[in-house]
Amino acid sequence: MSDKTQSDHAQGDGHAHGELDMGHTHVSSSAMFMTVLIALLFLTFITVAVAQFDFGSANMLIAMGIASVKASLVIAFFMHLKWDTAVNKLMFLSSFLFLSLLFIFTLADQFTRRLDHELHTTPSEPVDGAWVQPAKSDGPH
Repeated sequence: MSDKTQSDHAQGDGHAHGELDMGHTHVSSSAMFMTVLIALLFLTFITVAVAQFDFGSANMLIAMGIASVKASLVIAFFMHLKWDTAVNKLMFLSSFLFLSLLFIFTLADQFTRRLDHELHTTPSEPVDGAWVQPAKSDGPH
């Protein structure tokens, strides 16, 4: 068996045997994390404040808008998508495209069900009470 040293196992790219090259690293500052945390807490406060008012059918739209901004902050900064490659950003954004299509088709289905129900129901006249209740007879039949 030949006598090999550690330098013989080193690869030509400067990494030791078994060491992985995981690409670029990004170190975020604690000030940046605190800023994002404060923004998330502020948006949570806004969510609770908005929930106290009735905006009618816009309630869900407002809540989903605020939640989307909060999710975007988490994804961009805590999951480091802001500093990731363009391909990963494109894949992530395309998933939102398909999610929005799912919501659009679901809401369209729900809306057309109401219209379909209104088109296929006919209003009926009030029913005469004598027709519903059988007449009482005086004797056994």
